[in-house]
Amino acid sequence: MIGSAQTLLNAMDGICYLADAEGRILAVGEPSWTAFLRASSAPAWGEGRVIGRNLFEAMASAEVRAIYRDIHEAVLTGSRPHVCFELRCDAPDVRRMLRMSISAVGDAGGPRAVLYQSQLLSAVTRPWMSLFDPARIVELVRAEAGLPIVTVCSFCQRAASPADDGVEWLDAEDYYRLGGASDVRVSHGACPDCRGRVEWPGGSGPEGEPRTSPPACEGAPLVAAE
Repeated sequence: MIGSAQTLLNAMDGICYLADAEGRILAVGEPSWTAFLRASSAPAWGEGRVIGRNLFEAMASAEVRAIYRDIHEAVLTGSRPHVCFELRCDAPDVRRMLRMSISAVGDAGGPRAVLYQSQLLSAVTRPWMSLFDPARIVELVRAEAGLPIVTVCSFCQRAASPADDGVEWLDAEDYYRLGGASDVRVSHGACPDCRGRVEWPGGSGPEGEPRTSPPACEGAPLVAAE
């Protein structure tokens, strides 16, 4: 299966990879995979070192990891034929919108795998923002454990900000405009809007049918994402 799958992955648009039932990566589409990881400062996941690694290990957020694990299981067992949603995966100076498609592949009765495909929908340059600089995030975590923590949604890339009635999720531009600090520790999660959108695209499931709790950018999953 892997030989023919590799040829197909290489020909597909965007960032594509196959994972087994446990989430171990079986094959990735080249050269798109390596090019993306080099641009995303994640060399440990590129150039042949990714095969056999578990894609969920790239997700630091337990909440995001649980969402992607549930989606993975749902498509693998056939309870959902496929899952597709849009998500943000920003660079410090680029606002990116992606389309993520997750589906099961394999012969009936044989071993099945899960295909992940992320396609770029748009990329718009903007002023540099430290919330999306992985090197700076790691540097600040190591240098100063006392810095405030800002949670960024792995799907829409909005930042959680304290509000009178709880928490308000702000676009990064609004976060900084309202005085948000640059020197912060960044964690990742899922805002309520995105959790509902990803868990059941298009709204609630049919009456009497349970919703599948299904992560980004931890949104992949792109493995480079948090």
